[in-house]
Amino acid sequence: MHKLLITLAIGLTAAIIDVAPMLWQKMDRLFIASAFFVWLVLGLFIPKINFIANAFLNGVIVALLFVLPLSFLIYKFDSKGLPMVIITTIILGGAVGYFSKLLLG
Repeated sequence: MHKLLITLAIGLTAAIIDVAPMLWQKMDRLFIASAFFVWLVLGLFIPKINFIANAFLNGVIVALLFVLPLSFLIYKFDSKGLPMVIITTIILGGAVGYFSKLLLG
């Protein structure tokens, strides 16, 4: 139970970081909700999936694979926003991987 709460807290933190600029820009609520839940779920999945030993890079890989199907929809609705989504995914995915390893061992 303790590990579940830690992973949820990490995912929630990443979600808030990702969603805050979206709220400031007054983006569509469904886009905001989608981004929020993607990071909440990634906070649960990244610590459980191990492609490589490096926690930061593992987080990046898992996050990019998770966001890949969404990228087609993002490109269709806002092609100029896709590079920012990829950059954010790399940064937050790596951070979730790093802090998951740091806090969960």
